Amino acid sequence: MTTKPAHNRPILVTGAGGAIGGIGRNVTTSLLAKGYKVRALVRKDDERADELRRLGAKVMVGDLTDLTSMHRAIEGCSRVYFGMSVSAAYLEATVNVAAVERHHGVEVIVNMSQMTVTEMSITEMSITEMSITETTGSPQHKLHWLAEQVLQCSGLPVVTVRPTAFPESFFLTLGAAGVRDNDELALPLGNSKTSPSSQV
Repeated sequence: MTTKPAHNRPILVTGAGGAIGGIGRNVTTSLLAKGYKVRALVRKDDERADELRRLGAKVMVGDLTDLTSMHRAIEGCSRVYFGMSVSAAYLEATVNVAAVERHHGVEVIVNMSQMTVTEMSITEMSITEMSITETTGSPQHKLHWLAEQVLQCSGLPVVTVRPTAFPESFFLTLGAAGVRDNDELALPLGNSKTSPSSQV
């Protein structure tokens, strides 16, 4: 069996139709603008999927926890951008995707994680690193950390990105009401600090 060169094979982008922040959508747009072939994985075939088609992506409807749809989405792809909204099924989805990627010989995975995996496990008085000996009470942080361990143990080349907060999602979603009602950007960060990353 002959495989196509990596640059001729599509890149799969998960969460391409995501409503919160649209990170997957922005990744899809950026890759298409650079001439790459993109498979955009969405959960629903709706107006957001239509927009991705209009941009030139091949839209794949599927669920990250469903083996059949993931085989269909991943087969033939050279690379995968993996990003998913916080969900109780986050770890299951990561294991599922990693197993199917390994089966199909994906060359590299870009994993969108979060800053808090290694930098924050916030209590009232301290900030500690989450590690194999330290844990956190936050299910979200724990799932992201466990997902990173799964990908590291998969034997696949993985690039993990741990951003802080994207202004396009976090700030606009959570800060909109404060700006509209009180002309101030108030976010649920307490006294902590963050340095937002742009998706551009």
